[in-house]
Amino acid sequence: MRTYNILTQLAKRNEVHFLSCFLTDEEEKKFDQIKKICVSARGFRLNLTRSRLHMFIALVKNIFSPRPFVAEKYFCNEMVLEIKRILKHEDIDVVHIDILPMMIYAPLFKGYPKVLVEHNVESLLQEKRVKFARNPFSRLFWHMQFKKLSAFEREQIGSVTCCAAVSFQEKELLSEMNNKARIEIVPNGVDTHYFQPNAVVQNDSLVFVGGLNWFPNSDGMSFFIEKIYPVIAKLLGCIKVIVIGKTNNKFKYSGMIEQVGFVDDVRPYVNSSKVFIVPLRIGGGTRLKILDAMAMGKAIVSTSIGCEGIEAINNRHIIIEDDPLKFANAVIELLRDDRKRKTIGENARKLAEEKYDWEIIGRKMNEIYETIIR
Repeated sequence: MRTYNILTQLAKRNEVHFLSCFLTDEEEKKFDQIKKICVSARGFRLNLTRSRLHMFIALVKNIFSPRPFVAEKYFCNEMVLEIKRILKHEDIDVVHIDILPMMIYAPLFKGYPKVLVEHNVESLLQEKRVKFARNPFSRLFWHMQFKKLSAFEREQIGSVTCCAAVSFQEKELLSEMNNKARIEIVPNGVDTHYFQPNAVVQNDSLVFVGGLNWFPNSDGMSFFIEKIYPVIAKLLGCIKVIVIGKTNNKFKYSGMIEQVGFVDDVRPYVNSSKVFIVPLRIGGGTRLKILDAMAMGKAIVSTSIGCEGIEAINNRHIIIEDDPLKFANAVIELLRDDRKRKTIGENARKLAEEKYDWEIIGRKMNEIYETIIR
């Protein structure tokens, strides 16, 4: 969503040639949306996604490679040929590389101003994955990948003209990795016209947004169900929790945990719930889902990691609690106190409008382009 919304803003001011890789059939089907806003757009299906055998062969080959698998998996010869064709026939001013793994193509852009966007400090996410690995073999694999990714990330953030971090905290971490890197902050944003407060009658329910096929989300919901929800249920009884996003997970309290899966529009679900929860223990960057909820004027309870990178003041724009009991009590208070819930939601909406609208974020990225060209 960050990529698409910033791309939309940048295409208003620039001629954009867009290249991408498809990991799923769904991504390929929705590529027409990208074609509508760019001068040209092409995507390439990666071989390793076609079968488990292709994936297994790629993983085995990566054992003997110094580069992390997360970068090597994006390499394809068709992409190389298309990059060379564009550089030969088009007048390119800036190369925008939107995720760290795509730096696998960076050698092709020698001599061009390059911007790398770091949505997270990727190697730190990998390191946390090692700590949460459930068996020795998994832990060894992720540890090897962490070492490769750390070296790759350190090298790449220093090789580009400018690196865009999504928060001050991320900027500091990246600067520690490579003190020669030039790093600017371009935060995540929200479409404040699409996500707006709604006077729908709210149920005594909680809502979580995030695909559980991504480990930090899955871990966060497991933490909530095991440590936080029992406290809420003991005091308030059967409080429904709506989980939106791709999932194969099965949780306790299945009668009260409504897993609706992926939806095209989260707004009806978010609007009908009283409290928006973000119980994450792992992560980086800034959460688009929190900004969406803020723009909708929702009262949010989050861990400090869950809302990291957002300039929100605790107990003014959001409630921040890391302790399970305190998290549960914060949720209970917001369910009971209509005035506090409304005030926090209104403050959150104002913050989203003033600092995080995508048009503001797009202007910031465009200023970086102009600066590095000069």
